[in-house]
Amino acid sequence: MNKQNARNTVIQLRDWLTREGYSDGYISHFNSTTNQLLKFMDSKGISEFTTMIGFQFLESKYQCELKSEISHLNSGRLRTMQMLSEFQLHGVPLPKARIRTYNIPANFREATERFTAHRRFVGIAERNMSTVSLYLERFFSYLTGQGITKLSEIAVPHIHGFLRFLTGFSNQTKDHTMRTVRQFMGFCYKNGYHTDDLCADIPSVYYEKRSRIPSAYSYDDVMKLLSLVDRNNPVGKRNYAVLMLLTRLGIRCGDICRLKYENIDWERNIISFTQHKTGKPLTLPLLEDVGLAIIDYLKFGRPECDSTNIFIRHRAPITPFIAKSFYTMISSYIGKAGLHTQGKKRGPHALRHSLASRLLEENVPLPVISEILGHSNTNTTAAYLSISVDKLRNCALEV
Repeated sequence: MNKQNARNTVIQLRDWLTREGYSDGYISHFNSTTNQLLKFMDSKGISEFTTMIGFQFLESKYQCELKSEISHLNSGRLRTMQMLSEFQLHGVPLPKARIRTYNIPANFREATERFTAHRRFVGIAERNMSTVSLYLERFFSYLTGQGITKLSEIAVPHIHGFLRFLTGFSNQTKDHTMRTVRQFMGFCYKNGYHTDDLCADIPSVYYEKRSRIPSAYSYDDVMKLLSLVDRNNPVGKRNYAVLMLLTRLGIRCGDICRLKYENIDWERNIISFTQHKTGKPLTLPLLEDVGLAIIDYLKFGRPECDSTNIFIRHRAPITPFIAKSFYTMISSYIGKAGLHTQGKKRGPHALRHSLASRLLEENVPLPVISEILGHSNTNTTAAYLSISVDKLRNCALEV
């Protein structure tokens, strides 16, 4: 693709973003990034755009190194490079996960609705169905770009082409996506939507399921983070209370957001609720410092409103606090605390890992840690063993 074609692609993709209803702010950021990209290409005398050229541009212009932690702004710029590459190769960018309805082409809709109904019937949790819909939407988006309008027209080359289309996603996402496609095509064969059974020709993608060591922070780091919360204002009181629930009890952020007054038994000093992720009940002791933080927020920080949720937004509209806000809040406090974050996550799950690590160091039995964290079995909790350096040191053999 020559430089004029690169500009045409930018214009066409901008028009596509407008038609799809992307916000003015998103398109403004897209324009800013792509204008700088075209200037970079001109200065280097580059005639063709590739994903690698896009990476070189980001590293040169914005010091965005893919091997290190990527800032929020650079993450958006990286997505722009990926969208340009996808649009150039296939005429349509891959849709990304976001809160929305999923656009299933009319010719694929009946089979998709029957397939998702079947998945629900066999026991797939409702929280996972949006992911199934997202993977199928990506699949259909690719097929539409290839001129495929009927399920009966799908062939093995289209399956393999879609896997190449997933370049830029992790191997785990690729594998989960292809597994969904395999299940869908098997359903289509069994129910007469396709004449051939393509399941055996749909590849799996290998990935190490436990290749990454969970991120964790030391007890001193967690205490330093908590000490930086300004508890002299309502927002600080709320943030401190939710951080105490996360760091002291290990409650998932989604469950913290859903906590209601009736979930706390002040006389018995316990917190009881049904976990959103597993659907199983969990009862935890209400530690004194956690209870005091919640009381401080309820008495002196929480705005008056009709919501029965304990934690709410402090800006209009006054609605329940949402889990998405946790990462921004925690990442901000970690930055202010100056914690060592190289190779570590900066979100709420890292603090759950930190609690598990600390409990292991205090010789708390694994089944007890499983109960505290709300895991269904100890195999899930066993993954946290890899973050306890002291425990690993005890396993070392003498040479």
